[in-house]
Amino acid sequence: MLRTRSKAWMARTNNRLIKDIPNRQPMKKVRQANSSDSDTIKILAKETIDKCYRSFLGDDGVDWFINGGGSDREVNEHLENTMVLEVEGKIQGYCAAEEGFIHSLMITPQLQRTGLGGYLLAQVEAMQQTEGYEHLRLETFKGNDQALNFYQKQGWSIATEEHDESFGFVRVCMRKILN
Repeated sequence: MLRTRSKAWMARTNNRLIKDIPNRQPMKKVRQANSSDSDTIKILAKETIDKCYRSFLGDDGVDWFINGGGSDREVNEHLENTMVLEVEGKIQGYCAAEEGFIHSLMITPQLQRTGLGGYLLAQVEAMQQTEGYEHLRLETFKGNDQALNFYQKQGWSIATEEHDESFGFVRVCMRKILN
């Protein structure tokens, strides 16, 4: 009975299932950022911070960071050490990393949870390893569960937690040993 019903279901849905499978994966490329990418990266950073950071920074914290220029300053400060992720020729993410430290990694909110963040991070990790780093470090904040879960899923572990008096947050220091 199960075999008969399965065959009937497959016959009814076969054409639909085949159409739902994309013909190809989107073209993605990781490359060094350049000065002409600055405005695009700044827009992406602001959009990501606005949509994803309110849960742990609060509305006032996010608005202060974006409107006070903190987000733009951070992009400017790390632009020469930033890799961008292009999907179908459009910048959809970036990662700033130097000397074994990941400063920031952001993927446009519409494409989060698609595997692109993991792809970009793996590329940057490989580049850092090629430069001779045996382990990588990064910092985030307690309450930023999306980032903490993402990095742990990518093989990172929490090294320490420390209270940051200047911001009133608990800073979470993470580490990944490269093979």
